[in-house]
Amino acid sequence: MDLVKLTFATAALVYAVPAAAQAPDQTAAFATSYAAEAKADYAEAIAPIKAIYVGTYEQNLRLGWLYFLAKNYPAAAAHYQKAVEQRPYAIEPKLGLIKPLNALGQIEKMLTTYESILKVDPQNTQANYWTGVIYLNRKAYGQAARYFEHVVNLYPFDYDSNISLAWAYLNLGKKAEARALYTKALLIRPGDAAATAGLRRL
Repeated sequence: MDLVKLTFATAALVYAVPAAAQAPDQTAAFATSYAAEAKADYAEAIAPIKAIYVGTYEQNLRLGWLYFLAKNYPAAAAHYQKAVEQRPYAIEPKLGLIKPLNALGQIEKMLTTYESILKVDPQNTQANYWTGVIYLNRKAYGQAARYFEHVVNLYPFDYDSNISLAWAYLNLGKKAEARALYTKALLIRPGDAAATAGLRRL
């Protein structure tokens, strides 16, 4: 019986934290934080959140963003990672985490994060496009093309995805497909230097 009582008491304690975190103090802290952020005073924006910090998802997400703006990238990544762990199926903390990882040059972790987004949302445009860019930079053209194709199918008149897929196809020897995409890129941006240079290589 003592174990049962202890379990219930522990559960009550665990659930008491989120309840307290939703108190008016948090609303006031966030309001103060937003006002300071608007003035680009990131230290002042962080302070009220840290003062009431109990580790909720919302607090970690907010601190991740503010530390990123303050260019404290390790702290930003740490808070975003906590938010990711708290809401494993959420997209927003993963996209947030990408920002400090990029600033820290942690490309492999960025790739892993994008792939985790695509497991939840296979059609996510940002994740598909930037995963393609990572593979393009690695000259893994076949893998890059696969991700860019998703974006072009969703946004057929998007310049960035068309020009990126054209470059991947060019390097894969798919000249007809590359020509069509470069031509479309010129329709989107007449006279575009990258598209014109690509056509000259065909």
